Amino acid sequence: MIKECMNPEVYVVAPQETIARARNLMLKHGIGRLVVIEDDEPIGIVTKEDIAKRLSQAEPIWRRRPIDDVPVRIVMTENPLTIPHETSAAEAAEMMLENGISSMLVVKEDDGKRKLVGIVTKQDLIRHYSKKTYDTKVAEIMETDIVTVNRHHTIDHVLCEMEEKSVGTVVVMDEENPIGLISSDSIVFADFLHRDSPEKEVKMARKDSTGGRRSYRYVREVPLVAEDIMAPIDKTITSDALAVDAAKMMVSMKTKSLLVIDDTLVGIVESDGILKDIVKKDAIRR
Repeated sequence: MIKECMNPEVYVVAPQETIARARNLMLKHGIGRLVVIEDDEPIGIVTKEDIAKRLSQAEPIWRRRPIDDVPVRIVMTENPLTIPHETSAAEAAEMMLENGISSMLVVKEDDGKRKLVGIVTKQDLIRHYSKKTYDTKVAEIMETDIVTVNRHHTIDHVLCEMEEKSVGTVVVMDEENPIGLISSDSIVFADFLHRDSPEKEVKMARKDSTGGRRSYRYVREVPLVAEDIMAPIDKTITSDALAVDAAKMMVSMKTKSLLVIDDTLVGIVESDGILKDIVKKDAIRR
């Protein structure tokens, strides 16, 4: 039941508060979403993905309205779905997949009224799955259509790829080798969001001039690129490993994606692959 794997702690934000405030709350509490409350009623949910989508517009990041000025109401998902606390994990997984969402509010009837008692996320369902003894192999749940970017690609290029391909994670490559992952976490929690432009300072050395004058260093500003905000690849898994082991790794690493490498990159395990197997296993039992 969902009541056994949901999170009873619900962090909230007001619709008129800024995206910057929402981002700071997520960072402070290590969470990926906030419930938007107005007049003591939940009217929406704002997630890291919502903020990342706000940034993936056509114009460069530094030409957009600063996140300090954008209210949560503009980017939140309105009328969040709710589920009774007696709902099964498989039903919750199916609802998330059907509606393309990553969380739902959990409610309980109390004196004829629905009371908010928690929130359930994809990560909660992955944790639930990791405790099972299923024999599903990673190859059965992994995605093989992987979106990649070069380590030198700009942040704007990465954002456009994520938006156009409708993915939450891209793999950063150095020629043929995967070296990192960029997700909505990488983007939303990156320092460049509060800068006038997404640039970094690089110290450059001038060549010695004629006449024996000493060389010196100067600072040059260059655009931030994929390798500047990526999360280095810590662990990977093979396609013949158990899917529950992949889930355990994802829980311990607090990640939504896990690369599958059999000598070369062959796939990626995502949250939806695990949720689909939860639904499949429930259908088999019926």
